[in-house]
Amino acid sequence: MNLSQLRAFNAVAREGSFTRAAEWLSISQPAVTAHIKALEETYETGLFRRGSKGVELTEAGAELVVLTRQIFALEVEAADLLSATRALTRGNLRIAAGSPYFIVPILAAFQEKFPGVHIDLKIGNSQKVTADLLSEKVDVAMQTGWEENPLVEALAFNRHRVVVFSRRDHPLAQAGRQSLLLEELRGERMIWREPQSLTRQVFEAACKKARVSITPVMEVESRETLLEVVAAGLGLGIVSSHELPADNRIQVFDVEESQLETTEYMLTLKRRRDLRVVKEFHKVAEEFCQRICR
Repeated sequence: MNLSQLRAFNAVAREGSFTRAAEWLSISQPAVTAHIKALEETYETGLFRRGSKGVELTEAGAELVVLTRQIFALEVEAADLLSATRALTRGNLRIAAGSPYFIVPILAAFQEKFPGVHIDLKIGNSQKVTADLLSEKVDVAMQTGWEENPLVEALAFNRHRVVVFSRRDHPLAQAGRQSLLLEELRGERMIWREPQSLTRQVFEAACKKARVSITPVMEVESRETLLEVVAAGLGLGIVSSHELPADNRIQVFDVEESQLETTEYMLTLKRRRDLRVVKEFHKVAEEFCQRICR
């Protein structure tokens, strides 16, 4: 049995004629006859009674036609689904990112253009983001820093400053300072992210180059926790500028003598790069960055 045989059977049952079925299928009448004959001989079952008035379904044929109608109705439904997915009037987009602050405005722009697409956003550290991408749990990833991988297309998407921030009533903030030197942090109580944080690694490398030794008094595992701890006055924090929400409790400082930056990458598995939803997300993200990114 194959779909061509079932399609021929379904057409004959619907049209009540081999000739009309052949016209509807745009094939020859002998081809329709051969399909029906092969189906009947394979299962040793008559499907039609042939007479002077045309063809009628046998009992087995009447039962089979119910199933073939369901099969080809599902075929139409599948075609509609795929057409809608191609047009992005429906479908799914799975995203992984290191933080919500940069990706959410891009997702908002995408959803405004394609409101029928369901978005699944996962936030995690760089190791989790990379693992989800490589295991195809997500379609696109956005993360800070990237190591070359032949399976992945990596687009350097944007650069972000690494900044120091304090509570608003810290002496440096009270002095009206907008920037500072690494040397000025030597005696400060510093609160850092976990050692795997790329922002921390960039900052530590700058301190090492400047020969400034800083030992943190506390380590935390999330940006949200870091913000709250610094806002409570327990010390100064280090963060990538795009990951720091507007908050009137804190003051942000640039670091003068160091070009402290992290790079945000947009990552896609090469074999999935031509998926329609991925291509359209890339377009929206790149248009967004042309308007907003520095």
